[in-house]
Amino acid sequence: MGTAAFALTAGTAWDEGGFHAVAWDRALVGLAVLAFAAVVLDGAPRPGRHATAMLAALAFLTAWTAASWLWSDSPPAALDEAQRVAVYLAAAVAVAIAGRRVPPVWLAGGVAAGIVPAAAWNLAVRLAPDWTGRAPQRADIGSLATPVGYANGLALLVVLALLLALGLAATAPAAPVRAAAALLLVPFAADLALQQSAGAEVALAAGLVALVLVAPRDRAALSLALLVLPLGTALAVGREGSVVSPPAQDLTAAAGAGHRLLLGLALLAAAQLAAAVFLVPRFARDGAPLAARAAAVTAALLLAAGLVAAPFALRGHERGSYWGVALREFRADPVVGSGAGTFVDWWLRARTTAHSTQEAHSLYVETLAELGPAGLLAVLVALGVPLTASLRLRGTALGPALLAALVAYDVHAAVDFDWELAGVTLPAVLLGAAAAVHADPSGGRLQARPRRAAAAALAGLTAAALLALAGSSRLAAASAAEAAGRFDAAVAEARGALRYAPWSADAWRVIGESRLAQGDRAGARDAFQSAVRLDPNGWQAWAELAEASTGEPRRAAEAEAARLNPLGGGG
Repeated sequence: MGTAAFALTAGTAWDEGGFHAVAWDRALVGLAVLAFAAVVLDGAPRPGRHATAMLAALAFLTAWTAASWLWSDSPPAALDEAQRVAVYLAAAVAVAIAGRRVPPVWLAGGVAAGIVPAAAWNLAVRLAPDWTGRAPQRADIGSLATPVGYANGLALLVVLALLLALGLAATAPAAPVRAAAALLLVPFAADLALQQSAGAEVALAAGLVALVLVAPRDRAALSLALLVLPLGTALAVGREGSVVSPPAQDLTAAAGAGHRLLLGLALLAAAQLAAAVFLVPRFARDGAPLAARAAAVTAALLLAAGLVAAPFALRGHERGSYWGVALREFRADPVVGSGAGTFVDWWLRARTTAHSTQEAHSLYVETLAELGPAGLLAVLVALGVPLTASLRLRGTALGPALLAALVAYDVHAAVDFDWELAGVTLPAVLLGAAAAVHADPSGGRLQARPRRAAAAALAGLTAAALLALAGSSRLAAASAAEAAGRFDAAVAEARGALRYAPWSADAWRVIGESRLAQGDRAGARDAFQSAVRLDPNGWQAWAELAEASTGEPRRAAEAEAARLNPLGGGG
């Protein structure tokens, strides 16, 4: 299961953070097949109270998200969103089926190791773009956060890895694992500094506060002492402006400074390794020596300074506007919400600035707006149960680090769209499910009838996942063919996508855009009309319908597009 956690974390993080449907549908297929095979071949343990509560909350959230299609302002979005939530349910189910046979350290190690490739590649591209041959031509937030594609998402991943590595460095039974985990703290801290994410810094501080509060005093002091060099690394990297904020058109201009930083990181990593080799045995033998306590105090002061300073970086951000529109959406339908995935439509109608966004940048606020109180309650249970479970594990070796990572995720999810990045949320779900499974004593194995029911449910989930992947893959291929000017191929792929996802307004839009590019205005009109029937609040389809129409139908479509997006521009 540790290997599966590594593959899942590394694969979804590398695939643009798992933001797109193909990525999360691919993960859903893998998880569903894994869980089904495990139940059929080896049975499954009876989940305890914490695991049952977490699974029930995620199952309800998946069903409620899909059911919002019935009342949604944008019905196709509800079914797409339900597929992503199903990935989180499948991940929790897979961990529950593995049960107590898989120690939390295996999952934590797999997750932390799975984040290493993305973090290492980002460091390479940022500090040595001339070596990688992959220097972006525009230093925007997406290119600088390669391969995840979003700086705050990559920063949160690094925070999770850093907290887990801290726990492993202090408590892992194998000396090589402790050494490797301690060494990795330095590059993780450097990559966090490069992302300049105030929200991730606050999340890290919150996680460390949780760790210090629940860990034994000596272990808390050791953890803070192990952070001194990584925090110094972060300060050094953050002060190198030419690397943190490189010239807009040429990342390689900062390569010289990046090379010097790489050399410094190598030296600091070696020093960190030596410090870990010296500190951990001393703590195990003598408790917290005076020098380590002084180092811990130093680290705590640095963290406090970061915690105080980071919120100021959020000032002037658009999040207040996002949350204001989301609350208006909630007030419009306070019982069941407007349907999953509808915030973007509300933002386009209600925004007072031309700034574009697809998400409200808060899991809790957006869920309340789109799925109402019932949806928010399910999210709070799904995230809250692992917290209580990890508190029950605080006396175990890795319990405090699990709690710290979960606290960091929950805090960051309040100010960003981590839920929409499967590559960021899946690691948190795996860790939370591991805590939930191990918080309760073993309940024995499932009997024959529940086992058959579980196998049937997982078989159904596997079939649905395969259909979803077929639809999202064909739609992605259609979009790629359209972008390449292969319009007949785009139409064929889009029609193939509709066989698996007949609710897809986007597939009809690809058909319409391809027909319009070929001069077939009548065919384009028919396709765009199909798109607006499926999603009457999609302003782009209305605007494209206007482009393909003439006379009064054109004016009517233009008026509807203007009503749905008064300021114009993209969403």
